Parts: sequence; structure tokens; C-alpha cells
Amino acid sequence: MARKARPKTKKTSAGKKMSPKPAVTKGKGKAKLAKAVKTATPAGRDALDDMIDAAAKALALKCSPAWMPSIKANLEVILRQAALVDGFALPDEVEPAPVFEA
Repeated sequence: MARKARPKTKKTSAGKKMSPKPAVTKGKGKAKLAKAVKTATPAGRDALDDMIDAAAKALALKCSPAWMPSIKANLEVILRQAALVDGFALPDEVEPAPVFEA
């Protein structure tokens, strides 16, 4: 009987093994994505914490731990608003207006 191949695991900078990110296909919904993100991150942290750390490192910013809850709250609001914009379907024929008038 043939054995199934195990997915390769990566190691963090601290040398801990991380499981590979689960595959999430388009159209599976937010619940599936949220579940996939929760299973891919260590306990006590979520994907936003990792995103904040990565962005701070990429931009060479030093973030005080006291500011992390505020940064995370603002990022959650921004991502929620972006999901609303992304969820609004437009036909392909729509073009941006050259001048916006209220």
C-alpha cells in the first residue's frame, strides 16, 4: 500500500515548525478563509498580528507593543470597508467618471 506524501513544513526564525498554509479556493466564502487562517497561525495570534509584524518589518518601523491593539483595530476597520467595496459587483462595461459631482 502506497503512503501519502506529507506536505513540507517550514521553520520560523525561532526554529519552530509551521504547518503549510491550507489551500483556499475562490468562492469558498469568508467562513472557509477565516477557518484556514485560524489553522495556519499559532494560538494566541491571528493573521492580522502577522500582517502588522510583516508590514512593520518591511517598512523598517518600530511599533511599541502598547500601540498594537490600536493598529489592529484600525486595520480591521480598513479591511471590513475594503470587503464592502470588493463585494459590490460592477459590469465590465462600466468606466470611471472623469469628474465626480455630488
